[in-house]
Amino acid sequence: MAIEDVNYNVTYDVIINRFQQACNAHLAIASFDTGTIDFLDSSSQKRLYPYIFLRPMASIVTDRVRTNSFELYSLDIPKAMKSQSNTELMSDTEMYIYDIMAYFNFNTDPTYRNWEIDITNCIPVNEGFQDRVFGWVGNIDVNTPFAFNYCDYPEYP
Repeated sequence: MAIEDVNYNVTYDVIINRFQQACNAHLAIASFDTGTIDFLDSSSQKRLYPYIFLRPMASIVTDRVRTNSFELYSLDIPKAMKSQSNTELMSDTEMYIYDIMAYFNFNTDPTYRNWEIDITNCIPVNEGFQDRVFGWVGNIDVNTPFAFNYCDYPEYP
């Protein structure tokens, strides 16, 4: 990750807003939310599907790079009126995770140029949350430039 000429210290809410933007721009994704795992379960009944949920896991700064770790859920419910196979649904929801990664990693907007999103694995979710939801959960890291800088310290003059 290049350090020169970057926007340092991207805030958590900026990261969440960018995921919201990525989901809003996607033609197939119907809704997005973020929070703790209990919120995912309780809110899943009120969501439009396909549904993307971002669960924060950790934040660490090393060598002027902050890594925010997340579980990224890509979920859908089989269409009752259509003959949609679970295999097709699993295929689609897996691709949504990779689509979102591509949105960040290959975006031409210069504010993304120093962001990197890495995925360590994707695990299937079958009939999760007692509502016949299927899909994937990916473990992802969002890497952004970060500087510990006393000049940025908020204090009274």
